[in-house]
Parts: sequence; C-alpha cells; structure tokens
Amino acid sequence: MSFRRNPGQDLPDLPLREGERLLGMWRPQLALFLQRAVLLSFATALVLASLGYLSLVQWLIAVPVFTLLFMVVFDDFSVWFSHRNEIWWLTDQRLIFEPTDDVTETTSVGLERIVWTRPWFWWALQIGFDDGMSVVMRYVARPRAIGARIEKAQERFGNG
Repeated sequence: MSFRRNPGQDLPDLPLREGERLLGMWRPQLALFLQRAVLLSFATALVLASLGYLSLVQWLIAVPVFTLLFMVVFDDFSVWFSHRNEIWWLTDQRLIFEPTDDVTETTSVGLERIVWTRPWFWWALQIGFDDGMSVVMRYVARPRAIGARIEKAQERFGNG
C-alpha cells in the first residue's frame, strides 16, 4: 500500500506498511530559511550597535549586509540547498525521513523510540531517541505543533 499524492506534485510515493496510516508530511520552507538569516543578521547588527560600533544609518545598512554574509560567507545557503528537498512523514507507527538526493536512502524510526521533541525558535524541531541520538527537522513551519502531533500519535496509537 502506498500514499499517492495529488497529480502534478513532484514527489515520489511513500511506501506504507499494511494497515499503516499517514498522519502528516513536512518539507523545509524557503521563507523560514530567509527569516532565520534575517534574524541572525538583525541580532548581529543589534549587538554591534549596542557596543557603539554602528550608528543608526550604519545599522540599517548592516542588516542586509550581514544577511548576505550569513547566507554566502558562512555557508548557510549551501545548508539550505542540502536540506531543501527533504521530506518528513508521520504515520501512526513511525517517523519517516526521505533525504534530499537519494530516495532509496529513506529511513524510518518507530514512534516508540522517540523520547522527546524540542522546538528551536520557529524554524526547526529537534527529536531525541531512546539511544541518546537526535535529529533535526530543519526549516519546518510550526515545530511545536509538529512535536505535539508526534506525541499525540504516540499516545493515540500506543507507541509512547
């Protein structure tokens, strides 16, 4: 059994186990990546201004300059490119990760192995497992709500 997407979507089919139900899907969003870059540049310019290094006019110029620095010089843009096509699926049995480049490398973890979720600002969710490892869902909208959905699925389907 597989989950079929709407015609015209450029996404592969998700292989589901017998009786497994799809509960949600998340992909990185460019807007969240850009918001993060602007926030980091804003904070950097604010710190420099508070230390007396920048005047108001310089500060207004510094925000877009720092945004470009974070995206290009500090390699944030390559991070975006490496994660932009990832897909995260939540079913009633597991969390499935489909990497950017090779859908044959799709991995999944049973919901019973997830022991905590932690939102990181409004653009990421860190997920901790019973073996001490963790993974980050980057640039996803409403990470707190995603964590709550995972916990609800664990409670509802007896995996938590």
